[in-house]
Amino acid sequence: MRRLLLFFFIISCFQPVSSQSVIPLEKASAAPVMDGVLDDPVWSSVPTYSGFITYTPQFGTAGSFETISMITYDDENFYIAFNCKDPEPDKIKATISARDQIKTEDWVCVNLDPFFDQQSLVTLYINPLGIQADGRSSTSDEDMGADYVFYSKGTINAEGYQVEIRVPFKSLRYQKKEPVRMGFILERRIQRLSEQSTWPALSPEQGMNFLTQTQGFSFTGIKHYTLVEVLPALTYSRKKTHENGSFGLTTNKPSLSLTGKVGLTSQLILDMTLNPDFSQVESDAGQIEENQRYALYYPEKRPFFQEGQENFEIAGVGENGFFQTIFHTRQIVNPLAGLKLSGKLSPKSRIALLYSLDDPYEGSDSAGTYSNFIIGRFHQTIKNDTYIGAITTVKERTDGFNRIAGFDGRVRIDPSITLDFNVLGSSTLAKGAAAPANDWMGTVLLSKSSSKLNGSVQLQHIGSDFVTESGFLMRSGYDQLLSEFGYILYPKSGFFRRITPSAFLMLNHDLPSGLWERDFALGMSLYGTRSTYLTFYLNPCDEVYRGKRFKTHAFHFNGFSQPMQSLRIVSEYKFAYLTRYVENPYTGFGNEGTLSLIYQPIPKFQSQLDLTYSDFYQMSGDREFSYLIVRTKNTFQINSKLFFRAIVEYNSFEKDLSFDLLASFTYIPGTVVHIGYGSLFQRTEWNGHDYQPGSEYLETRRGFFFKASYLWRN
Repeated sequence: MRRLLLFFFIISCFQPVSSQSVIPLEKASAAPVMDGVLDDPVWSSVPTYSGFITYTPQFGTAGSFETISMITYDDENFYIAFNCKDPEPDKIKATISARDQIKTEDWVCVNLDPFFDQQSLVTLYINPLGIQADGRSSTSDEDMGADYVFYSKGTINAEGYQVEIRVPFKSLRYQKKEPVRMGFILERRIQRLSEQSTWPALSPEQGMNFLTQTQGFSFTGIKHYTLVEVLPALTYSRKKTHENGSFGLTTNKPSLSLTGKVGLTSQLILDMTLNPDFSQVESDAGQIEENQRYALYYPEKRPFFQEGQENFEIAGVGENGFFQTIFHTRQIVNPLAGLKLSGKLSPKSRIALLYSLDDPYEGSDSAGTYSNFIIGRFHQTIKNDTYIGAITTVKERTDGFNRIAGFDGRVRIDPSITLDFNVLGSSTLAKGAAAPANDWMGTVLLSKSSSKLNGSVQLQHIGSDFVTESGFLMRSGYDQLLSEFGYILYPKSGFFRRITPSAFLMLNHDLPSGLWERDFALGMSLYGTRSTYLTFYLNPCDEVYRGKRFKTHAFHFNGFSQPMQSLRIVSEYKFAYLTRYVENPYTGFGNEGTLSLIYQPIPKFQSQLDLTYSDFYQMSGDREFSYLIVRTKNTFQINSKLFFRAIVEYNSFEKDLSFDLLASFTYIPGTVVHIGYGSLFQRTEWNGHDYQPGSEYLETRRGFFFKASYLWRN
C-alpha cells in the first residue's frame, strides 16, 4: 500500500496544474422574482458572462446566437439567469412536459461541481418554458435518476427566450469552509442546429471532460445547513388475479413508510428509511427475453437508491465490457429498511456506506431468505481528478454469502489522457456448498479524449469463480484486450457537421475452454443538423459458448433525428449470425431492431410508439421464432406538475396485452400524488382443471394503486 501511495504522489507531481480559477460573486441586495423575465434590478447590477463557445458539432467557434448569463446569491440560494437570443423564436423546440423529458429540446444547463474537487457534477437543465431535468455524473456517463429541489421559470419572447433559476443551498452538499467555492460550466443547446456551447469554453485538448474545466465561483456568508428532511408516504395497492377459473383478490394493502435525511454537516448526509415505498410509477418497458445469453439490465428508479449512486462507482469500468457495475441496486429486491451515509470527511476524502435488509418477494428464487447488504466506499483525491479508492460489497444470506473487496483509482497523465484501474477479490459461499469459492478480477484502462481523437485500450482479467451478487456482471472466466478509437473530422459545410470513422477490437481468452474469441468492427458515425446522428459498422466476430466457438458476424445501424419540430425518430437495426443458447447450441441468423416515433403535435401532448423486434432462423432457412413488442405511451401534460398518461403494450411472443393508466402530480421531488390502474390480458382459457392456450384474450391481472408523499425540510 505504501508503494501505491508513493506511485500516486510521484504521478501527481508531474500532472498539469488545474487551470480552474475562482471569481468572487456579488451578493444580491434583493432576490429576483422567479417569473422568467429579466427585469429585476439585480440582473442589471451584476457582471454578465457571454461569448459562449461551441463544443458540438465542433470545438472552438462562437455560438450561432448570443447567450448572456448572470449569477448572484443570497444567504439561502444562488440565482442564475440566461438571456438566449434567437432570430427565429417560432423554431425554438420547447414543450410542457414531465420532469427529465427535455434533453432532446432547446435548453440551458448549469453544470455544477458543488465541492469544486473535480470528482462529480450536478447537472440542472431548464428548457425555454422553465421545465426541468437533472442528473449527476462522476465519469463520462450521466445518471438522470437524480432529483434535486430547485426552481425555474422560462419565457419565449420576440428575441429568443429568458430563464431564471433559483437553487437552494440546502439542496446541495458543499464545503463547510468559508468562503464556499463551487465550479460552474454554463451550457446552451440549440436543437435545430445540433449545437451545444459553453461558458467558459471547453479546451480542445481536454475534449468534453467537464470535470476539470469548471470556472470557480466563491460565496461568502451563506448559511451552512444541518439539513433535516422527513418524507412520510402512504401507499395503497389492490390487486386481483385470475386463479382456478375466477378472479380473486390477492392484495388489499395500505402501507406507511418513512424516509429521513439528516445533515451531520453541510457535506456529510445520513439517510434512513423504514418500510420504504419503492413502488415504481412506471413499470419497466418490455425487453426481448427469448434467446438471451446474459441477464437483462433494468435501470434503477427508486429514490432512496438513486441519490448518491455515483459515490459507489469505481474506475476502470468500460462502456462495452462484460463488467457493468460493482453495485447494482436492483439486486436489492424488496428492502425492509435502509441506512446510508455519504459525503465528505475532509476536502479530499469522500465516504459512502449503505446497509439494507432485503426480503425477496414470494415466488422468486430467494423467497423466504433474508439478505443483508453492506456496501462501503472510500475515495481519496490526490490532485485534480486523480484519486485512489477502496470498496467492499457484502451480501449475507441465511444460506451463504458473497463478499467483495478491492481498490481502484484514476491517474490523469495529461489534459486528455487518463489511466484507470481496479483490483477486486470475491469470496462466495453458494447454497449447499461445503466451502467458499475465491477468485479475483483486475482492469487497466487507458483513455484519451480530445476534439480530434477519442480512444481507449483496456486489459481485464475476471476469474471463473469471481462472483458479484451485489453488482452486474454479465460473464466471468476470461482474459480480455479491448480497444476502440475514433478520429473526428469537421466538414466546413453540408448537412453533416462531424464525421467520425472508428475501429473496435476485442480479444477474449475464454478460461474454461481455453478458446479465443475475436470481435472486430469498422464503423462510421455522422452527426448532422436537426439533432441527427447515424452510425454504421461491420462487425466480423465470433463467441465461445459451452466450450465451442460460434460465428456471430453482424451489420449494425443506429441513429436518431428530429426531421420536424413535432417528430423525433430513434432506430437501431442488426442483421447477424446468431447463437441459439440451448443445451446443444448451434448457429443461425436473424434480425434485431428497435424503432421509436415520438410525436408531439402540441406542447402539452406527446405520443410515443416503440417497436422492438427479434427473430431467429436456422441455417436451413426455417424460422424458429419471431418476437415483437409494441408499446405506445400517450401523455397529456396539464402543466409542469400534473399529467395523465396511458400505456398499452403488446408482446406477440408471450401473447400478452397490458394497459396502464396514471394520473400524477409532483409539486416538488418528494411531494407527490399518484393514482394508477393497470390490467393484463393473456390469450388463455380455463378448461376446468388448468389454464391452456386459447383463442380469446382473458384478463388475468388487475391492479389499482395510490401513493401520496410529502417532503418536509427544515
